[in-house]
Amino acid sequence: MIEAHSTPTRTRDSLLLALSFAAGYVDALSYLGLNRVLTANMTGNTVLLAIGLAQLDALAAVRSSVALAGFLAGAAVGAWIVERDRSEDAWPRVVTLALAVEAVILCVLAAGWQSVGEAPAALPLAMLIALSAIAMGIQSAAVRRLEVSGIATTYITGTLTQLVARFMRPTLQNSGPRSRHGMLLGAVWVVYFGGAVVAAIDLRLSSLVAQLLPIAVIVCVVIIAAVTFRPR
Repeated sequence: MIEAHSTPTRTRDSLLLALSFAAGYVDALSYLGLNRVLTANMTGNTVLLAIGLAQLDALAAVRSSVALAGFLAGAAVGAWIVERDRSEDAWPRVVTLALAVEAVILCVLAAGWQSVGEAPAALPLAMLIALSAIAMGIQSAAVRRLEVSGIATTYITGTLTQLVARFMRPTLQNSGPRSRHGMLLGAVWVVYFGGAVVAAIDLRLSSLVAQLLPIAVIVCVVIIAAVTFRPR
């Protein structure tokens, strides 16, 4: 019974890491390719919005506002999808559905980005920002539905805070599930960071590859989740 339970949990954690990689990747991709805006990390994007307003940079403020609105819209859509099923499965089917929707939106983003080129005008740029932010909002709502303590793939401030708290509480450091969860918290930060690094490299080499890679990651997550957590 223990082994049967641990395998889905390990798969879930691996998929969460893949989603963290994709989120870090998309955030760096949007910052470098969509004129310095964050579409996954709304804490940082809020700061960019505040700076734009304070410096009377209307275009920067608009870009950050579009990202914020898009993320909220995506989170609302994601929540509408995943909150319909309140089962206590390790990975509810509605989470896979939400991530499939995210993959479709990322495909539209890539197609639109390729059609408008490297330096899009203000309106196409805003549409690309909105699509990226909507996709990340959906992912954020989907991961939240999994209810894994301290894990949010699109922002990692809380993840780092909980990780540090665990190190400062020796009673939590053991070889059981709590220790494994602490390792997951640290791994989320590492792969989020790695995703941003890879995005920065890929974007310099090929914008098409840079736009397609997060789609491939999300599609792989959807396929693995659909097979591993299919109804029995």
